[in-house]
Amino acid sequence: MRTSIRFRFWLLCLPLGGCGGPSATVEPPSVDPPVEPDEAAPSILANRFLLALPGPEAAEEITLELDKAKALRMFGESARRIRILDVDSTALLENVLDDIRDACGTGWQLDQKSPRFDCTETELGRTFGPAWRTSAEFALARLLGMTPANADLSGTSLETFAALVEQNPSTFRFDFAEVLAESLGIARTAPVVPTEALVRALQENLLGTHPGIDEPSGKLPVSLYDALKDLSTLPEKFGPVKGVHPGVLVPDDAHFATRSDVLGPDFRMRVVATSNLRRVRGVDLSSGGGDMFVMEGSAPLSFDFEDPERLVIQGVADVPRVDMRFATVEADHFIPSCEADPGCRPYSLESIVTSGARRAYGKRSYDRCYVGLNGECLVGVQIGQGGAPPGWITFANAIRGVTVPEPRFLWDLLAEVAQISLHDPTGDGIPDIAEGAARPVFALRDVRIGPSGAELVRAMRPRLQSQADFMANVIVGRFWENNHDLDFYVRRGTAGGPPLLYFVAPSDRKPDPAGSDRPKAYGYERPGFFKSPDLAEASRVSKRQMPGVPDTEHEKVPLSPGELVLYAEDDARDVYEIRILVPEEEGRDMVVDFEKVASRRSR
Repeated sequence: MRTSIRFRFWLLCLPLGGCGGPSATVEPPSVDPPVEPDEAAPSILANRFLLALPGPEAAEEITLELDKAKALRMFGESARRIRILDVDSTALLENVLDDIRDACGTGWQLDQKSPRFDCTETELGRTFGPAWRTSAEFALARLLGMTPANADLSGTSLETFAALVEQNPSTFRFDFAEVLAESLGIARTAPVVPTEALVRALQENLLGTHPGIDEPSGKLPVSLYDALKDLSTLPEKFGPVKGVHPGVLVPDDAHFATRSDVLGPDFRMRVVATSNLRRVRGVDLSSGGGDMFVMEGSAPLSFDFEDPERLVIQGVADVPRVDMRFATVEADHFIPSCEADPGCRPYSLESIVTSGARRAYGKRSYDRCYVGLNGECLVGVQIGQGGAPPGWITFANAIRGVTVPEPRFLWDLLAEVAQISLHDPTGDGIPDIAEGAARPVFALRDVRIGPSGAELVRAMRPRLQSQADFMANVIVGRFWENNHDLDFYVRRGTAGGPPLLYFVAPSDRKPDPAGSDRPKAYGYERPGFFKSPDLAEASRVSKRQMPGVPDTEHEKVPLSPGELVLYAEDDARDVYEIRILVPEEEGRDMVVDFEKVASRRSR
């Protein structure tokens, strides 16, 4: 592309008698600048170039029409670095837990001892396999649906206490479901560990500790690449990290593929941008005239993604859903208390249940004596009483043959119950799953992500705007590859203002002759324009700051009608004399003569 631009440039120059460089000839008389009859023609230096006075600069509007394929081609791998959303995982996790809990039926909602689970009734439940009754997946589903009414406490430290009440229904005016429900302050048919508390525990303990998320609020980072790939990239981002994290999602295989319908096949994105590039004409003192694009501001394009007229997105699902495989892991041994056992990792099931229970019952206080005699409580429950902190549970028991748990925090007790229940899904008191082997995987389909499509688009706008400069540089950031290696150029400092001669500054990007993929390093030791060839500072005529001109980076000289003689040094440290004849008439070209007069390289 650059070669063709240079070729066209030289073709334009040929009729004018050359565009500079050591071998350039003088301009033919037919294009000599006009001179007054009584004046001698100015001497002609070695090189001559005609430079048009710049006209008004108008910002150009650029419209991008993109579908998924075009957007992927345009942004490439850089799309992975464009974060378009931070999706609140609350609704997604609620939907995940609801789907898992109901995978084997909704009988857990009834006030009865047996929920009558049957995992063959649902699509998700059937993935647990024919031996679903002893599967880790059913065990977790059963745990999520554990309520005071259906709690099976076989093998736990509450077993004989519960049996005392259940086996003597005519003796007591209450059942154990009532004891448990009142102690926890929940309904008989409510989950023992509330879904809301488990969601927050999952966000903090499982999601928040993953290197791909690392956000305690559990917001899921979604890149432009993720969205354009229909979220098929999520297992790669949120999957296992060896030696660090077991992962939130399971990698895809021949049996399951992660995908989402968030961007449908009719997805289209229309973006209107304003170009910050301005084409200028100037001179490379070592080779002649040329042109280049200079950039105003911090990026080559300006976007306003929050303007619905300048960013139009179509084809986003009204109710976005995702297919994904969700997994959890447990510690390889029984955990009496996460606070005392370093093997209780934050992302383990034991830690998640403990954290959820602590969140639900961390401020719980309760006191009731169920059986008393002569002022003594024979059977009772106290939580946060007698100077104990909230959540500290103590059982009163004076009945021989009945054992009760040792005083402890309520969440540690519930974590014990959860661990034993998890390994005994059949509820017969005999573990069906070995300690450390309860690692369920759930192949979830059509899980509602949470926010609607319109809400996602609204959330996307400010996120995109915060990365507007990065996106602009991805799209046209290499505009400098076709620039000429100019030393100075002419443009107007303000709209309608007089023309100025600009000496190039570090922000003016030029290609590296060595072929680097980065712009050429700025190599000027003494930028600017001077009155004498020794470039003494006292002879400097250019200024960086000029009244009414916003630019303060470039050395500049105003151009008025008549002849101007200047001296400047290029990045090879060669000094040139420059003579510029600015015409009186509008529409006529300036004549720029220049030749090398000294070299400072050996000094």
